[in-house]
Amino acid sequence: MSIQSDIERELKRIQAVSGRGLLQVDCEVGRVEADLVAVDGIGCSFQTLGLSTSKLAGAGLDELKEISQKLTEKLTYLLEPIGLVEADADRCSIQLRSSPPQKGEDATSYYELMVRRGGDITLSRYSKRSGQLRQIVPANVTREVLGRLADDFIGAVE
Repeated sequence: MSIQSDIERELKRIQAVSGRGLLQVDCEVGRVEADLVAVDGIGCSFQTLGLSTSKLAGAGLDELKEISQKLTEKLTYLLEPIGLVEADADRCSIQLRSSPPQKGEDATSYYELMVRRGGDITLSRYSKRSGQLRQIVPANVTREVLGRLADDFIGAVE
């Protein structure tokens, strides 16, 4: 079942109050959260979008790889396709990134998706300038894409 209508309701509430804030929507498998830095009538900008779920509490690395593969196949509508960077057996986590990243004149930008045992999937966008540390930058998406991302996160763990 899609949670897009619940997300749309929350986006309207946040837009009416201040245009920024924490979106929280409960779903069958857990809770979707987004740290929104801007919301308007067409889209929003988020620092981090995540799904917290108890379904990953005891997940092994193979299960996390399977979830990551599902997400890689589904999230083809992002600015860049994502692919596996690292499967960390010690931390039982999977790291995916834009492949290839977006290269600008003065910085490289990319999505990073983390799938972790213990219960979360998170998506953020980073920018790195030469000689500097990477920084989270707002990811700009339409309202529809935000809902679609949430649905895809949920579908990957069901």
